[in-house]
Amino acid sequence: MKFYDSKDLRNVAFAGQRGSGKTTLCEAMLFDAKMVTRLGSVDEGNSNFDFEPEEIKRTSTISAAVGYVEWSKCRINILDTPGASDFMYDTQMAMRVSDGAVIVVSGTDGVMVNTEKAWSFCDDLDLPRAIFVSKMDQERANFDTVLADIQENLSRKAVALQIPIGKEQDFKGVVDLLKGKALMFEDGGSKVVETDIPAEMSDSAESARVAFIEMIAESDDALMEKYLESEELSSDEINSGLRKAIAKGELIPVLCGSAKQNVGVQPLMNLIVDTFPSPLDGSVFKARKGDEEIECKAVNEEEFGGFVYKTAGADIGRLSMMRVITGNLKSDSNVFNSGKREKERFSQLYVLQGKKRETVSNAAAGDLVAVAKLKSTDTGDTLTAGGDMVFEKPEIPEPVTFYAIRPKSKSDEDRLGAKLNEIKAEDITLSVERDPDFGEMVLGGMGQIHVDTSVEKLKRMGVEVEMSLPRVPYRETITRKVDRTEGKHKKQSGGRGQYGICFIELEPMKGKEQADDGAEVKELSYGGYFQFVDKIFGGSIPQTYRPSVEKGILDRMAKGVIAGYPVMNIKVRLLDGKYHDVDSSDYAFQAAGSKGFQAAVAKGNPVLLEPIYNMEVVCPEDCMGDIMGDINSKRGRVLGMEAVGKNQVIKAQIPLSEIQRYAADLDSMTQGRGSFTMGFSQYEQLPSNLAEKIVAEAKLDEED
Repeated sequence: MKFYDSKDLRNVAFAGQRGSGKTTLCEAMLFDAKMVTRLGSVDEGNSNFDFEPEEIKRTSTISAAVGYVEWSKCRINILDTPGASDFMYDTQMAMRVSDGAVIVVSGTDGVMVNTEKAWSFCDDLDLPRAIFVSKMDQERANFDTVLADIQENLSRKAVALQIPIGKEQDFKGVVDLLKGKALMFEDGGSKVVETDIPAEMSDSAESARVAFIEMIAESDDALMEKYLESEELSSDEINSGLRKAIAKGELIPVLCGSAKQNVGVQPLMNLIVDTFPSPLDGSVFKARKGDEEIECKAVNEEEFGGFVYKTAGADIGRLSMMRVITGNLKSDSNVFNSGKREKERFSQLYVLQGKKRETVSNAAAGDLVAVAKLKSTDTGDTLTAGGDMVFEKPEIPEPVTFYAIRPKSKSDEDRLGAKLNEIKAEDITLSVERDPDFGEMVLGGMGQIHVDTSVEKLKRMGVEVEMSLPRVPYRETITRKVDRTEGKHKKQSGGRGQYGICFIELEPMKGKEQADDGAEVKELSYGGYFQFVDKIFGGSIPQTYRPSVEKGILDRMAKGVIAGYPVMNIKVRLLDGKYHDVDSSDYAFQAAGSKGFQAAVAKGNPVLLEPIYNMEVVCPEDCMGDIMGDINSKRGRVLGMEAVGKNQVIKAQIPLSEIQRYAADLDSMTQGRGSFTMGFSQYEQLPSNLAEKIVAEAKLDEED
């Protein structure tokens, strides 16, 4: 394959809402550049980018894919990214290794929740960008309405570079405002024909052209001065000004077309080659080198440094995709994982075209390549020639959907953990943990589809699992002080006996401020506080056995008293006790502490506590009423609302037991246009009617 120098590369992420037409646009680019002989189709399951079985099944991108086109003596590296909330981290990582982005907006739906998310990623990275309004041939497509939507909710710097010719089923071309020509598309879109602008569009085209030229002039003081004097700029000044304005983010060109009809695709590729930066002028990468924070750009003369933005192929062999950030990379190389301090070696270097691999001998700074079968390298890792530099990666979001999983077959028990780890290496937004309360294997993801597709992938790898909602980690506590209570363990059946008696009192505590002086306050591993206060004066219990009483109490707290859930936020005072010179032992006083604690809790008006989570729900304004009503019906509290763009952000607190299926609920209420984040806040008392049911179920389980 032909080698491309850094100056001739363009790394571009294609992003936007699910269903906006990103993948179809990327397919049309491959076809127009003659990289493929037929136009791939998501709907027909023969897409070059959506090739995973889970993507074909859902006709939707769930994993960023890489391809390329050779166009006008440049290579455009295409990163086709997911548009569903569950997989937006993949989009964020793809943007991290790009030097520009094309935001695809549906001509029928306009700006949606994940369009704004993708836009915010671009803002965070200062990425130059363009907007492509797709599906202009479909019913209800309206360019003017969508452009106004873009300007209101994404950026006032967005300005039309093209306007459509025809509407809906009559859409047939675009007016190029720079050239002042109509572009018509023949031979299935492969041939672009320049003609005069239709007479009925001359006024609107001229008005749009003036607005575009003014935006270019406003981005540069010298151009603005000349424009104010003469109201004219030369073609060279316009083109140069456009490149500079896009690079600085002072102008965002808006193009339009229909990828499915292959209309408007070639002008977009021309724009990318002519105006988007190469890696030499593109993204800056923050890194840490020892204790020093540094910034890196594409420089071929420096030592090799690469960032792994994706790991793929858990079921067929690991493939690490990286951007060569500095230096050059050659096949058959030794590299160093500087974060994990481990050496790696690979033989072949690949450029990817979807799932196809093409071998290359070397790659310039800024190029996107892949290597196979690295032993220890995962997504987000840094590879170097041997230094200690580590590139910064986006913060990994917390999962919002959890399922307990168990293998259907006992023979798969040993394989389950290993296969889950392989999938997690590929997708670092997944979490795989053993629940400390119940011992369940819990799989966490960014939404229902995320978990489902991971389980489907697990099945492809030969391990089938059953799924259920994880048990809710309730807690137990008391609500009133309990005075002196006896704990006795006494057995005499021949030989050495067992003898230990303690007297304790209990008191609820919510935090360290309620602690007695002079005794340690322990933060329990499962949450909450515990303090053990030794109030014994004299030797009623020898000093040797007093820690045994505490150990017995802590053991009983971990096992629970009323429903088998751990006990928290308790202060215990050891008041008195009795011992026997021969029969007392560590075990006897542990048992006495446990029994005394159980008896005291029963007197302390014990209650169940439930975990309460903070939630932020992002949704379109027209869904706000339904969502707030749903939160109230789930025993939640709405804490506030704020408008962000044309969306609403609802902040609430809600019990975990009510939101274990919230990803599916929100999808249903918003038709997939909403998203949410959640995180643990605090424990609160469970209403008595619900607590009674849980206690009754626990007693039945004990009897079984």
